[in-house]
Amino acid sequence: MTEYTNFIGTFKGSNKIEQQISFFAAMLLIYCVSARNSHVIDILWKLTMKISEATAWLFQRGVRTGPYGLDRIKFILDELDNPHREYACVLIGGTNGKGSVTAVTESIMSFCPEYVTGSLTSPHLVDIRERAKISARPLTDKHWIEGVKKMQEVCKILDKEASLGPASFFEAVAGLAFWAFRENDLDLAIIEVGLGGRFDATNATNPEVSVITNIGTDHQEYLGTGKIAIAREKLGIVRKRRPLITGEKEPEVLVEFERVCQENQSPLIRCQPQNHFELLESRADGHLLRIPEVSEPVFLALPGDHQLENLAISLTLVEQLRKNGFEIPAAAVAEGIGKARWPGRLQWIAGEPPILLDGAHNAEGVETLARYLEKFPPAGPLNIIFGALKDKPLVEMAARLAGFGHHLCFVPPRCNRALTREEFAGTLEPLGWQWFDKLAAAAEFCQKDAGTMLITGSLYLISDALRMFDKNV
Repeated sequence: MTEYTNFIGTFKGSNKIEQQISFFAAMLLIYCVSARNSHVIDILWKLTMKISEATAWLFQRGVRTGPYGLDRIKFILDELDNPHREYACVLIGGTNGKGSVTAVTESIMSFCPEYVTGSLTSPHLVDIRERAKISARPLTDKHWIEGVKKMQEVCKILDKEASLGPASFFEAVAGLAFWAFRENDLDLAIIEVGLGGRFDATNATNPEVSVITNIGTDHQEYLGTGKIAIAREKLGIVRKRRPLITGEKEPEVLVEFERVCQENQSPLIRCQPQNHFELLESRADGHLLRIPEVSEPVFLALPGDHQLENLAISLTLVEQLRKNGFEIPAAAVAEGIGKARWPGRLQWIAGEPPILLDGAHNAEGVETLARYLEKFPPAGPLNIIFGALKDKPLVEMAARLAGFGHHLCFVPPRCNRALTREEFAGTLEPLGWQWFDKLAAAAEFCQKDAGTMLITGSLYLISDALRMFDKNV
């Protein structure tokens, strides 16, 4: 009964009639709880659901515990009358950069008023509704709550299918998003793969175009050892006779790409930045570019040379969408690039001291960050706050960062896979890192010195930093 005890404040009407309805619903709910009428309780509870309760229900789904495969998400989509078949979609995977490619492509499409575009990304940094957007805006509370109600109904049916196992958090969010996209009469869904590709819930879709940004060595405990094994998992998103776009450069990995594309009769399109734009200037806060179809220079406010490669992938994807019938004017390309943002990735926050946030959560991400710091060294000493999960190559990552730092502070992210104090003592402490239990304590320590504060590593840590320092959040 405890889950119903806070219901009275969950449905406050904006006028007297709505308040009276709320009161009678509350009284009826009290009666049903006391009478143990569970069917009516569930109905009334859904009527009074708040966004916080909807979010809590999703988190209670937890990580995937059932068998690997797409049977569970396909069951969910069948119960929802297959909303993902009602609109076109593109599927964007890869080890790093897939979120940036999704963000830029979504931004470009949001300036095409004749189309309704949605996106599904992960993880979220501040608000769970960041994951599912319509026209570059998070889903409304109304659609989010209605989507959770739909998923609750589906999960009750799914729970009876013992062979499938319960829906995970990610599968529930994916089902919710695909349903909400249909409710908003979507024309195009831009979908970021969660993990891997072959068995990821997003792979239940039928993309017109697939993208694999690159192949790194993250998540080997799930995807296999080495880049070739990981590539095979990610190449599971390729569709027969439909193009695959990639920014991958490593010859051995590209052999695997070519093999899979030949088997599927799928064109393999390799991206080269110089084929899409001229770089006029790179700065610490982004890049000034000249794009052939746009008359004036365009500024991409996504710092780092790697974002030029990601932009080339986005522009290649736009070209493919045009070939598939989408009318995307040059003005939308210019506006979309200029307005594209991807928080928590080489994001500067002005202040004293200035703060640089970067979700460099794996070895490749740290190497990209290191190259940026070498190219644009911050003024004064750099005080680093780093925190990553223990299933990452922490020693390698921390050692690469240590050479840039004045103060080296390690903060364990808020996650059950975080390093313990004892594990830290035997791994990172010998490299000169100092342990702090909380981000606030590490930040207070670093703020005593002039210079720049860098907060990097796990996106759990970046999430906390955004809440603490970004006034726009």
